[in-house]
Amino acid sequence: MRDDDIDYMIKYSYDLHFHIGPDILPRKYNVQQLIQEEEGNIAGIVLKSHSFPTITEIVGSKDMDHHLKLFGSITMNYFMGGFNPSAIYASSIMSRNLPIIVWFPTIHAENHLRHNYSNYEIPPEWVKDPEFKPRIKTELKAVRVTDWNNILFDKCVRVLKMIKKMNCIIATGHLSWEETEVLVSEALKEGIKVIVTHPNQKDIAMPLRVQKELARKGAYIEHCYIMYHDRDNEDDYPLDEMVDKINEVGADHCILSSDAGQTKNPGPSECLKEFVRLLSKEGITRSQFEKMLIKNPETILEIKGG
Repeated sequence: MRDDDIDYMIKYSYDLHFHIGPDILPRKYNVQQLIQEEEGNIAGIVLKSHSFPTITEIVGSKDMDHHLKLFGSITMNYFMGGFNPSAIYASSIMSRNLPIIVWFPTIHAENHLRHNYSNYEIPPEWVKDPEFKPRIKTELKAVRVTDWNNILFDKCVRVLKMIKKMNCIIATGHLSWEETEVLVSEALKEGIKVIVTHPNQKDIAMPLRVQKELARKGAYIEHCYIMYHDRDNEDDYPLDEMVDKINEVGADHCILSSDAGQTKNPGPSECLKEFVRLLSKEGITRSQFEKMLIKNPETILEIKGG
């Protein structure tokens, strides 16, 4: 695809996974800065934080004159009370007529803490602040959504009920693929929209057969640019394998997002443009991109015309 064609397509696209500041982890933008940079470059962005409800920052930017659609989210880490139906309710009420995404645990998920190479909940080198006071991982009780019989805990069931009541969207966070499979299957039975968060990331490594089955049931499989861009080794996450998985699952059931917001990385529109350039060289078509960047996000976010 030509660069001008890519630019035009991204103007109508949605990034459903972008980290915003202020946060414990350093972020490139606050909401006001993001609006100033991205206005006119992309249609909409879902703002994510590991530690606070992002709808408060969005509401605080209402006096800015812009057309960029911003969507809030909440992540069920300990910082927000874990499996906290009231926190979901409050963010949903503040979001008024726009749905929010509810991320299941990320940095406090058992799966994440198990694979985190550090002894710390948040490694100090991620924060790079001499005033930062890190917590040892053993100070925390790692979060699971299922018991050892693969049954959802009651606290998760209560959260699902609130998510359904408030018409929220689920993103699966950093749970293990086994937990994710149970959670997604239960959520889809309840008619809740679900995004399976970067299932090909090494610390999740969801088998393709499971991705295909969850997509068949109605889930959307996420592929993130930053997973490739920030890979530890040059041979990690080969693009041809990513394309094979998109084709196996089907573009109708996939989305492309940035997972950006880190201080060293580009903004959402630039991330998605580069993602398109890379994947188009591997055979992804314009029609597939339009589904994964525009049509599917519009359907998930219930945007008129989607």
